[in-house]
Amino acid sequence: MNLHRLLFRLSLGRRFPTTSGTLEVPGVRRAVVVRRDGYGIPYIEAEVDEDAWYGLGFCQGQDRAFKLETLLRVARGTLAELVGRRGVNVDRLSRRIGFLHAARLQIEVLDPEIRGMLEAFARGVTEGSSLGCRRPAHEFTLLRAKPTPFSAVDIVAVSKLLSLSLASNWDIEIARHHILNEDGPEALAALDPAYPQWLPVTDPPGAPAGPAIDRLAEDLMALLATAGLGQGSNGWVISPARTVTGRAILANDPHLPPMLPPHWYLAHIRTPNWAVSGATMAGVPVFPAGHNDVAAWGLTAGLADNTDLFIEELGPDGRTVRDGDRFVPCQVRTEIIRVKGLPEVVEEVVVTPRGPVIGPSVGGDTCAMSMQATWLAPRPIRGLLRVHMARSFDEFRRAFEEWPLMSLNMLYADTRGKIGWQFVGEVPRRRKGWGTVPLPGWAPDAGWYDEPVAFDQMPFVEDPPQGALATANNQPVPEGDGPFLGVDWIDGYRQARISEEVLSHDSWDVAGAQALQRDEVSVPWREIRGLVLGASAQSDDARKALELLGGWDGLVAVESPGAAVFELFVSEMSRRIAQAKAPRSWAWAVGKGSYPGVPRTLFAARRVGHLVRLIRDRPEGWFDRPWADEVDDALATVIKTLRAKYGDGSGRWAWGHIRTLTLRHASGERPLLGRVFNRGPFPWGGDVNTVSVSAPDPVDPIVNPLSIASLRMVVDVGNWDEGRFSLPGGQSGNPLSPHYDDLLPLWRAGEGVPIAWSPEALRRTTRATLRLAPAAGVSAAEPRPRGDQSGPYV
Repeated sequence: MNLHRLLFRLSLGRRFPTTSGTLEVPGVRRAVVVRRDGYGIPYIEAEVDEDAWYGLGFCQGQDRAFKLETLLRVARGTLAELVGRRGVNVDRLSRRIGFLHAARLQIEVLDPEIRGMLEAFARGVTEGSSLGCRRPAHEFTLLRAKPTPFSAVDIVAVSKLLSLSLASNWDIEIARHHILNEDGPEALAALDPAYPQWLPVTDPPGAPAGPAIDRLAEDLMALLATAGLGQGSNGWVISPARTVTGRAILANDPHLPPMLPPHWYLAHIRTPNWAVSGATMAGVPVFPAGHNDVAAWGLTAGLADNTDLFIEELGPDGRTVRDGDRFVPCQVRTEIIRVKGLPEVVEEVVVTPRGPVIGPSVGGDTCAMSMQATWLAPRPIRGLLRVHMARSFDEFRRAFEEWPLMSLNMLYADTRGKIGWQFVGEVPRRRKGWGTVPLPGWAPDAGWYDEPVAFDQMPFVEDPPQGALATANNQPVPEGDGPFLGVDWIDGYRQARISEEVLSHDSWDVAGAQALQRDEVSVPWREIRGLVLGASAQSDDARKALELLGGWDGLVAVESPGAAVFELFVSEMSRRIAQAKAPRSWAWAVGKGSYPGVPRTLFAARRVGHLVRLIRDRPEGWFDRPWADEVDDALATVIKTLRAKYGDGSGRWAWGHIRTLTLRHASGERPLLGRVFNRGPFPWGGDVNTVSVSAPDPVDPIVNPLSIASLRMVVDVGNWDEGRFSLPGGQSGNPLSPHYDDLLPLWRAGEGVPIAWSPEALRRTTRATLRLAPAAGVSAAEPRPRGDQSGPYV
C-alpha cells in the first residue's frame, strides 16, 4: 500500500462490506445465501426468483455503491445535487432526453414478472449500499452525501442511458453536419469513411451551426463521460468440430473506456428453477455475457442506427415547432434541477412529434435539434432480462422479440453443439432518408413509421458450415441484404483477424481462445506494407522510418518501435488527408469530440480503413504534390516527433512505453486522490484494429487509450467450471479493498479465473458466507446485523 492509500485509510477507514454471518433485511421473502470466493465473486442461492435478483442487487450495492449512484443520478438528471454547478448541463440534457420520464411510461407496459424482477433488484441495490456496509463508500463521505434509494423505474432509466451510449451514429450525424456546413458536400463525400468493401461481414441548409451545435455535442459527450460509457467488442463461437474437447467454445471481450471500478460485475445465481453465471452490468439485473446449464452467450455492440437527430425550427414562444408552412403545439413539461450550493434551475422540455428537443444547450435560438430513438419508446422488454432461461437457440432468439433497447450482436453456443448469432434491438423504418445526417423536422414525411423493422427480418445465423462465427462491430450483412440497419459500422479488421485465426485449425481450447483475445497483429499494415515500404525516401528521417517499418513484424507490441512509427504515421496521414479536403472541419472528420471525457466520436475508429483505401488508390488531385511525396514527408515527420519527445535512438520509442495505459476512477481526477483510486500507468500494446483492443486517439495517439477490453470471458460449453473470466480491476469499487484490483494482473496477462458451477467447485472456492434473512419488523434505517462482520473476504 502506497503512502497516499495509507493516509486515506487512516482518515476515512477501510469501509469493507459485511460478508459473513447473518443480516436481517426487509427486502427478501425467504432467506438468501451469498457465498464469496477469493476474488469477491458472489454466489447467490435463493428459493424465490425475486429474492435471487434482490441478492444480486444487494451484492452490487455493497461493492459498487458509488458507481451505481453516479449512473442513477445521470439517468435521473440529479447529478448537480451531488457535485454542484458542473453537473447542471448533464442534468439538463438528461431531463431533455427524458431517460426517467420515458422509464416511467415504460414501466407500465412491462409484464408483472419482469417488473417484479426489476423491483427486487432495486430493493437489493438500496439495501446493499445501506445495510450491507457499516459505513457508506468513501466517495459519499468526500462529497458529504448518502446513497440514494433505487426503484424499478431507475433501472429502466439506466438501461436507456446505456442504450444511448451504444447508439451508433448520433455523434457522427453531428460530425457530418459540421463538415457539410463548414466545407460542403464534396468534403463530406471525400472524407466520410464508408465501410471498406473488401472487409468481411458477419454473414457471407437552414440549420443550427457554430456554437449551438458545439454546445449540444459537448453536452451529449459530457453526459456519457460522466457515466463512463462507450462502445465496441469482440465475440466468437467455435463449433465442437473445431475444438480438442468436442465441445463448443464461446469467447467475448466487450470494449469500454479504461476506468475503475470496471463496468462489469461477475456473479453466480442459483434458484430451484434456474441458474446462471457470468458478467452482469453494474446497475441492471442482466447477464449479457455468461451461461446457464445448457447454453453460453456473449455480445458485441450491434451499432444499428436506432437514433436520429432532426433540425427543428421553434416558434417565438419556444413551445411550438414548424410543420411545413405552419407552427404546431408541442408537449411541454417543466423539470426542476436542484443544484448543490446554488439556486435551482427550471428547465422546460419541449417534445416535438419526432422526439424531445435536446439542443441547443442555451436558450435564445429558434433552430434546435430533436432526437428520436427506438430506446425511448414505451414498449415491453424481455431480451437480456430473460436470456438466462433459454434452453435452445430458438428460445434464445425469441427472447429478443421484445427488446427495444440497445442494438447488439448476440452469440450463442450450447451443450448439444449448436452455435449461432442473432442481431437484436429495434431498428426504425424511416419515412424519408437514411438517418446519416440531421434532416429538417418540418419536411414532408420527416420521422419514422410507428412500427420498427419486424424481428423476423433481423439477420441471424444457425450452425454455419464453416463451424465458427465472429463479430466485432463490423457490418452485419452485405449491403442490400435484408432491411436497412445503418451505415456506421467499425472497420472489420478485428473480425477479419479473428475469422482468419479461428478457421486456421481444428484444435481450439480455452487457452487458445484466451491467447487470441491478446492478439496484436495489424491487418491494416499487411494491406499497405508494400506500398509504404516501396516509397523512395528523400530524407534521413524518412529512411529511418522505412528502416524501422521494414524490420517490423506487424505486431502492435509493447516493445516495438516499428509499431510506434506505424501508429504515428496513421495519425499523421489521417490528419493530412482530412485537412486537404476539409480545412475548416477536418478535426470532426478524424473523430473530434467535444468533451475531454469522450474526446472522439465513432469516426475515430473508422479512419484506418479510409486511409488504407486512399493509399491503395492514390486518387489524383487530393494533394498539391504526388501521394508518394506526401507519404515520405509524413514518415519524416513521425521520426522528428519521436526524436523531439523521446530523444535519439529507437530504443526509446517502443509503442507500449510511449503510449501507456492508466485505469482512472472518477475521483482520481484530483491529483492526490489519483494516487489512491487510479492504477497505472503501465506499458500496453495494441490499437483500435488489433483483436487486443487498445484504441489510440487518432489525433494524439500517445494519450491514454480510448477503449480496452473491459471484460474477458472464454467458456468451454458444458465444462462450466473451466470457463475463465477477468476484469481490468476487480469486483470492488473500494480502493482499499483487496478486490479493487486483484483481477488486474490476470487481465494484463490474458488469463482469468473460473466462476464455480458445480457444488464441489463451489465448496472449494468459498471464503465467506453471508445469510440474508427476512426481517421481522425491522426498518431499513435500523438494520440488525448479527455474526461475524470482519470485513474483506480473502
